[in-house]
Amino acid sequence: MTAIRRGAVVTGAAGDMGGGVAAALAEDGFAVYAADLRPIPQVEGIVPIALDVTDRDAVFALAERAAGECDLRVWINAAGVFEPARVIEADAAAWNRILGINLTGTFHGCAAALRVMAAGGRGGRIVNIGSISGQLGGVGVHPAYGASKAGVHALTKTYALEGAKHGIYCNAVAPGVLEGRMTAGFPPEVLEKIMRGNPQRRLGRMDEIVHAILYLADERASFTNGVILPLNGGELMVG
Repeated sequence: MTAIRRGAVVTGAAGDMGGGVAAALAEDGFAVYAADLRPIPQVEGIVPIALDVTDRDAVFALAERAAGECDLRVWINAAGVFEPARVIEADAAAWNRILGINLTGTFHGCAAALRVMAAGGRGGRIVNIGSISGQLGGVGVHPAYGASKAGVHALTKTYALEGAKHGIYCNAVAPGVLEGRMTAGFPPEVLEKIMRGNPQRRLGRMDEIVHAILYLADERASFTNGVILPLNGGELMVG
């Protein structure tokens, strides 16, 4: 009898973080359903999926497809947007867009993953992407960003409690400011200030976050549930 291949869904897979996680899972032998609105190259182990995470029906359809084609064991909610903005000038349109993708999109992913994994009866792992902004807030970014990530942290705990009944564990990472596309547009003086405020005097690297996500997605992390893992070089201690 041919073994059913392990499967994983990664949303936001065209981004630095989602793409890194998708590639690592594929290298580990997973069939990876890499979902994003932006194009994703088709390579060995990667199934590109065009997906708007704010479309609940589409997210649930993806979950059903993945569960029908493989042994779906991992779901990573990495889709998200970040907008620098002066708090005093923050607008409602951006608020709705950021909350819709970062929080509501994560809700749809958690709900879809829980449903199909519970029905499969073999357990699974859900990993969400939070942020230090969800713990500290911040003034250089639209207030919706921190609010959405604080919501993701609470959502993670809710799905951790419910998922544990089915052997499905839900955790999140909460990175500090990272190197990559998100900070590419920051003025040098802003980045310098951020680094001076960090005990390690640097920004985080994407590979460091990917490594932590892979830990939380691993079956060996079997007593880790409802954790918001801070990945900020110690900044939270002095923030």
